[in-house]
Order: sequence, then C-alpha cells, then structure tokens
Amino acid sequence: MLIGLMAASDTHENNYFTEIAKTAKSFNMKVCKFSPENIDMDLKKVRGERFDDENETWIAASFDIPDFVYDRCFHGLVRESTETRHKIDWLKDNSNFLGLGLPGKWEVYQILKNHPHLQAFFPETVQVTTPEDINGHLERLDKIIIKPEFGAGGTGIYLLSKNEDGTLVSMTKKGTKYDRQFSSKSQLNKWLQHLLNRYRYLCQPYLELCNQNNEPFDLRILLQKNEKNQWMERGRGIRTGQKDGITSNLATGGEAISLDNFIKRNPETISIAVEQKIQHILRTLPAEAEAVFERLFELGIDIGIDKKGQIWIMDINSKPGRKIIQALQPETMNDIHRAPFQYSQYLAEHLQKAGE
Repeated sequence: MLIGLMAASDTHENNYFTEIAKTAKSFNMKVCKFSPENIDMDLKKVRGERFDDENETWIAASFDIPDFVYDRCFHGLVRESTETRHKIDWLKDNSNFLGLGLPGKWEVYQILKNHPHLQAFFPETVQVTTPEDINGHLERLDKIIIKPEFGAGGTGIYLLSKNEDGTLVSMTKKGTKYDRQFSSKSQLNKWLQHLLNRYRYLCQPYLELCNQNNEPFDLRILLQKNEKNQWMERGRGIRTGQKDGITSNLATGGEAISLDNFIKRNPETISIAVEQKIQHILRTLPAEAEAVFERLFELGIDIGIDKKGQIWIMDINSKPGRKIIQALQPETMNDIHRAPFQYSQYLAEHLQKAGE
C-alpha cells in the first residue's frame, strides 16, 4: 500500500514527513511525498520522492497515484481557482484522502452555530464585505476583531477600538504589537477597503480572553482518528501572547505553556466546570463536523476562556499545526507519526467493504 504525503512545496513539512515515513515499515507500507503541482493527470502519475527505509532518506522518483493521501497543503489567505486546486480536486476523485478538510471559517460557523449542543460556544460572527459593514459593527460594539476567512496562525487579525481620536487599529506580528490611529473615517475606510480587496474577512466582538496579567491566551487541543475511526486527544497546551497583545498564536510570537503550569499561575481560569464544557465540545464537535461536512482525520480546536469562565470555540482547523504538542508533550509524537498509517488501514478495510 502506498501512502502519499502531500505538501505545498518539496521542503514544507519535510521533518514531519520524514518522521512519519520512518514508521511505515512497521505497517508494511510504502511512503512517497510530493506537491500537487507535480500530479500528472494525463499519465495518472505523480513526480516526487519515495522514502528509502533502509537508508532513511528520500529519493527522487515517479510513482503511481498513491492509495491514500495525507494532505498537508496550506492554501494561504485566499481560495482562488487555480490549476493546482484543479489537480488536488482530481486527486480526490482518483485516490483516498485521509481527511477531506473543512470549508472556510464562515461556512463552518454558519452550519455549526445552529447545532443545539454547540451554538452557545460560538462567538457572534458576521461576514463583512465593505468598510461600512465594519464601521457599523464597530459603532455597535466599540471593540471588534476582524480576521481573514481563510486565515491561520493569527495572520491578518486586527483589533479595532473606538477612542476619542477616532479608531485605533492594533495587530500583533512576531510578538510585537503595532498600533495605528485613524482620526479620519475616510482614511480608515480607505485602509479597510484595501484589506477587503485582498481577502475575505469576518468580524467578531472583542472578547477579553486574557489571564490576570492581561496576556491573551487560548487552549489548543489536537485530535486525530485512531485505527478504529475513533477521535483521540493527542495533546493540549496553552498559548499565551504578549501583554496587551491581540493574539496568542505561536506564529505571531506566542509562548507555549503546559496546562499544569498555566493552572498553577492562573488557578481560577480552568475550573472543573470549564473542563466539563471542554469535554462536551470534544465529544460533540468532531462528530457533528464530520456529519455535515466531509471525512476528517485530524482537528486542531482553539478554545478561548473569558474572565467569566465562558468557553468560546475560536477556531477549528482540519490541518492543524503540532508545534505546541511537540514542545510540551514530545512523548506523544510517536503516536502522531503512526496515526496516518493506522487510519489508512481502517479506511482500506472499510472502503473495500463499501465497494469504493
């Protein structure tokens, strides 16, 4: 059985893919890695690299379409129709993807917010298409967050706050907070229009998801399917941002802290009641997401906890990062590396029974 590891470029995810490939031998499987641009739809071949498990190295090769594909391509802040996307869609029809991914944040929100057991955990979210849309929400709420519909890693997120001089726009980049004051609404609208011309944006009320030191934080939980098609929690950790910052993402300068250490520093933040709500989300959300969207293999769920103990689902990512788990719970990485093969085995057995 050939497992294909697909990333946006030959170098992206290279270390992760190598660690995965090293475990393939114990499953009697072969591994290749490739980028979607090297899919040849006419010849039904893929050009990339196969893993030599004797020498634990990658060798350039051309191979048949893999039996299963682990898709780790990240598409950035836009979802334009491109030749690469066409090739990925073709591959979905001609192979079996472990997970078929979630649509954009807006579609996910619109559907899951109506679920009776989940709706209380989603902050109000609206799609904004004009500066007037954003100004209207800012007038009503005084402080709002705008974020790209297809964003990840905290990129492109802005806090807009009304003040005596107009509107203050704040963002965090590489651990540093940047502020820009707009005293003129026309200047603000011009800046917003430039943003909206480039990306599709969502707007949410600003929630005080900060600890006692006014550092933003969230809880990242990584889930993967096991060999029985059951969701397993692989690890969790707290990400804290800079004091008075906007985001806690590691990509924007956040720090990873173990849950135990965080609770010692902030004993009131994660109570038994809060943990019970988190468990409720972990039991409900993956199954419901898979029921209304397509097959999923892994999920990163970002949970915010406000000062009243209210839990908020801030983001759901079907191609989650692992940095925080690798830093805080490295002993779980072996399970994470083995999971693509275990789930491939499950799919091979059950897709065969289903005649696919």
